[in-house]
Amino acid sequence: MKKFDVIVVGAGPAGSTAARHCAINNLSTLLLEKEKLPRFKPCGGGVTLAALNELDFEIPKNIIERECSGLKAGFNDHQNQVDFSSTVAYMVKRDKFDQKLADMAAEAGAELHDSEVCRDITCSSENITVQTDKNEYQGNIVIGADGFFSKVLKKIRGGFDKEEIRYCIITDIPLPEHEVTERIGDFAELQFGFVDFGYAWMFPKRDCISAGIGGMLSHAKVLKHRFKEMLEMWNLRTDLKTKGCFLPVSRFKHDICADRIMLTGDAAGFVDSFSGEGIRFAIISGKIAAETSLACHRKGSFKKSSLKYYQEKCFETFGSRLKQSNKLTDNLFKYPGVLLGEAIDNDDFLMRYLKTLTGELDLTDVIRPLMKMIPRLFLKKVISIFRMFK
Repeated sequence: MKKFDVIVVGAGPAGSTAARHCAINNLSTLLLEKEKLPRFKPCGGGVTLAALNELDFEIPKNIIERECSGLKAGFNDHQNQVDFSSTVAYMVKRDKFDQKLADMAAEAGAELHDSEVCRDITCSSENITVQTDKNEYQGNIVIGADGFFSKVLKKIRGGFDKEEIRYCIITDIPLPEHEVTERIGDFAELQFGFVDFGYAWMFPKRDCISAGIGGMLSHAKVLKHRFKEMLEMWNLRTDLKTKGCFLPVSRFKHDICADRIMLTGDAAGFVDSFSGEGIRFAIISGKIAAETSLACHRKGSFKKSSLKYYQEKCFETFGSRLKQSNKLTDNLFKYPGVLLGEAIDNDDFLMRYLKTLTGELDLTDVIRPLMKMIPRLFLKKVISIFRMFK
């Protein structure tokens, strides 16, 4: 049985980042991926500037489909757009992007096995064993980076709570590059009101538009119908095959580590509940998991008490951001008729939000002005209702 210091399950942004940094620090590392790489990943493909700044190497230009510098946003009759004048997010296709990150991990010294499925994990006081459909491996630590349907997650908790789950439908609509430019240019577009506690989006790529809609799991049945309505509104094809995916949104009620185990990225629920951004937090958590792995090997302890540093560091580094996003989501979507339209009409609000995607501002810089608007807007609404009965 082959032995490693660290076994990483899942070669997405979190897993490949963790594996690369473990290997750089001379930890023998196995990176397992159940799919054959490169593999399709249902995702809007927006990588924010803040996410890209977490990487210590440049992404090749052929992987970047388009650079977005502005935002179009709408809610019913409220339609607005702001131009940031510099790049806010890079549009990529996840098969190429994830392949690059996995290649970087392998180049750093990680042993990459794709088309190999993790079947079971067994932990003892001496080691942790990963059984796949092809082999069996022993390690000191397992890093779970295997997404929503994580096998590693099940060793810590049963799965995600219903309130933590979002569902999305996505498709790529092929178009000539000039037509993508004519339709949307370098703007990402978000349309609210199609579904409660969610939105529809249109992201420009080089030769296609990535369109999707997402919301609460409880609304999954209506999403397909709403998605068709959205595509018709945008005058886009409605006959193309769609893909569904689940997004886990942590409410920070559960541990993300146990003896010899850490959860990263989607497996830990590190997804922004408002924007759906997950790549930034996947990369950061992957780096922190590698840092923790090195510290545990130096200490010679792999118990949960030693791995608690990982959980604390994640919450300290970006936990506040994700909690603030939960707050923003709860407030905007709880009273959409009161807040959403006003927020979208407000250029300053949209610009502030874009600055959170570049890392220039924190979400508190968006939420505070929004909270100050609430009393005035509720009063305005009450007066409007009162006048109806006069």
